[in-house]
Amino acid sequence: MKNISKSLIISILALTMSFGSNAQEHNEQVTVEGSYRPQIKRSERLVKNPETPKNNFNIPEYKASTKDFDYGYDLEMETMSALQYKPSQDSDIKGNMLKAAFGTRLSPVFSYHHYSDLSKTMSLKVGIDHYSTWLDQKDYKKSTFMNNGANIVTTNKFKAGQLDIFGNYHYDMYHLRSYDDYLGNEITNDNGRNIHSLKAGAKWTSIGTSYRQLYQEYSGDYHYARIVGGTNENQVNVNAHLAYSDSWIGKKSIDNLQTINVDFGANFDYVYKSQFMIGLKPNFTMNGEFYGLKLGFNVDFKTDEKAGFYPDIKGSFLLFNKDLELFAKLGGCSKINTFESIVKENPFVTTDFTYLSDFGYEKNSFDFDFGAKMNIFNILDLYIGGRYRIMENGLFYIPDYDFYANYDKDDAIYHLQAFDVTFMDYNLWKFMFDVNWKINDDANASLSMTFNNYSISRAWYKPAFELTLGGDYRLDDAWKFNASALVMGKRWALDENAQEIELKTALDIQLGADYQLNKDLVAFAEIHNLIHNKYQLYYNYPSMGFELFLGLKYKF
Repeated sequence: MKNISKSLIISILALTMSFGSNAQEHNEQVTVEGSYRPQIKRSERLVKNPETPKNNFNIPEYKASTKDFDYGYDLEMETMSALQYKPSQDSDIKGNMLKAAFGTRLSPVFSYHHYSDLSKTMSLKVGIDHYSTWLDQKDYKKSTFMNNGANIVTTNKFKAGQLDIFGNYHYDMYHLRSYDDYLGNEITNDNGRNIHSLKAGAKWTSIGTSYRQLYQEYSGDYHYARIVGGTNENQVNVNAHLAYSDSWIGKKSIDNLQTINVDFGANFDYVYKSQFMIGLKPNFTMNGEFYGLKLGFNVDFKTDEKAGFYPDIKGSFLLFNKDLELFAKLGGCSKINTFESIVKENPFVTTDFTYLSDFGYEKNSFDFDFGAKMNIFNILDLYIGGRYRIMENGLFYIPDYDFYANYDKDDAIYHLQAFDVTFMDYNLWKFMFDVNWKINDDANASLSMTFNNYSISRAWYKPAFELTLGGDYRLDDAWKFNASALVMGKRWALDENAQEIELKTALDIQLGADYQLNKDLVAFAEIHNLIHNKYQLYYNYPSMGFELFLGLKYKF
């Protein structure tokens, strides 16, 4: 207990010292079909995050759109420019871990994760993360690109269930470019974007299954997001999930179950104007030896909008001892467009949305998915599929040509480049392909491709083609290697003269190696953007280019 108390004190002190800290992912990512889902999360190539004390190289975790999203969740479409790090409050971290590295652009990286069992029924997780750059750079100036984050989670176990209480705080700084390039070098105290975000909440999960007893999950959280000197947002979310299973149809057996599920959600959002949405999603599921079936619907009620009603139907057919699944599903839903999700995706948006009042509701009025999953000899997972969606009020980024601002301790007014948002209705055809190959016990490879066809002539910043490649190899007990690559095809944007331009293809290659010095200490090297491809995530904000990181990971 003495050691636990000592660790707890150290963790609390470290958490207090790091009070410029860490944003929680707005919502869980919902994956689409496919037993393997390779992913490269946006921004991970710049913000090193060893969420677990494993010794793997942290490849950039870009969220390929083959995984897409269901509404009420964020869509991770963008890649690895200097955007903020978003950890998950429920990551399974057991043990203590410290990671420190330094990049060739004089870029310090620091991560600390602590786990301790305070008692037989209570545990504590603490995380602290920092990344900044000390060199003047064309796109992100000295000390103005920085991510700081902290999160804390307590898990409390009771006879009836488990209660998780969490809090996350994140503080980010970014340079905002000037339309008048010659003014850019005169901005010496550049605080173009100071973004704060906070999330706090709790989740209750009942113990046991829903088999002949009611399984329950309840959660609630509060979100706050702010650009200093500009827009503020407050959100409150309440969710509940109830499930009950029994053998109503066919043989009375635990192997032959049908389940009734009910999901309830209430979302309140205030940005100059309040929005409120209540959603209800009941469904019935059953699975047999050769089939799976889901029958349900989604209904939502929204402020100043008509109620939405959507089917929630899925059917699957299983062949070859369930190694081949053919599936189709029909659905739809709505979500509130939040300022928090906008500024996470694009921190260079305008600071003031007063005249916009609210962002409205994004509606997926028709969503049809189809495809097949296959497992071959337990070494090859394949997924191929398609999707057709009818979207209403979809969000896109366009330039804000009339944005002027000054900087702290600087009385001059600068004409700065920022982005506004626009909303468009469109239809989308999407074709997807995923493959994961377990070559042997020491090597794995993956490939993911997506083709997008929008009904509108210019879907600003949305790529027509995306490809991710990944692989890892264990040479021996000491050496591990990892590599990944991202390709993003044609994307359209508007320049400072309101002219349409095509952004060049993005190609980002990452390499990494770990060397096990002893049981608990690992030395690692990571190369980001190997070929120094200065692709633009958003117009005039290129990626950071080539960088080499060297560091240590220590678990204790």
